[in-house]
Amino acid sequence: MKRIVSTLIPAVLAMPALAAPADDAAIRHVIEQHYNRPLAAEKCQLSDPPKGSQNLRNTAYCMKRAAGHTVTRNGKTTRYELYTGFAYDLEEKRINDSHASSGLAEVFVLEKEGGKWAIKLHGKDEVGAWGKTPDAEDWRFMQVGGQNWGYAVETAYTGQGSTVTGLFLLFSDNRNRIANSYIPTGLDNGAHYGNCKEYKGRERRHCEEMETSLDADVSFNRRLKPEFDVWAVEASLSGTQGKKRYRRQKYLMPYNGKTHVVPKGYPLYSLM
Repeated sequence: MKRIVSTLIPAVLAMPALAAPADDAAIRHVIEQHYNRPLAAEKCQLSDPPKGSQNLRNTAYCMKRAAGHTVTRNGKTTRYELYTGFAYDLEEKRINDSHASSGLAEVFVLEKEGGKWAIKLHGKDEVGAWGKTPDAEDWRFMQVGGQNWGYAVETAYTGQGSTVTGLFLLFSDNRNRIANSYIPTGLDNGAHYGNCKEYKGRERRHCEEMETSLDADVSFNRRLKPEFDVWAVEASLSGTQGKKRYRRQKYLMPYNGKTHVVPKGYPLYSLM
């Protein structure tokens, strides 16, 4: 794989409006009240793991604001807020930075009613590795449908000579829920297998069959009717997988009301 970072969906597909400083302060206050678990030592708010979490039971997440954007959604001034945090060991009182531990991302959608901001939607999911989420500056705010927005970030992991990349999204839909999707975008195991020409016989054939260098450019498909006002994702895959060659081969991943569905025929499906 000559490049690991895939081409992400354009960062901002609708220019967000700017909120007044007073609104910023009020919004932060509402979200702090939602958490109501301050951790003074880390200057953050604690949040419980989501359902189905693989992290340890004594783990909470130390959440801080990462981004905020104001849009007009269904005719109303609406605020999207992204909070991210690291895994915190409640017993040892430190970051849980084990290899298998992830960080947490949360999205809040707020509207102003009677002059006061209120949380209308909220959702969270685990993302990242070594107990942390990707850095705040790596997240991108983007429109995912006609009246829905969210945050996306590219993830990457390298282990045992293989590098895996993917696109993680956390966003709203028109059923008033926060959904999440994960799209595998790349795999390069060249460092694991090395130069296949250095092997002979069966070992060389095995190396050539297993060596993979795939990378996908990801975009939204706006031509198709969106489900629950969320556009389908389209991945354009290039590279090699054994003797197979791919050149901008397209794979459609529609939204089903819970997540974008990655087809089983997608060569990177096993990374789900």
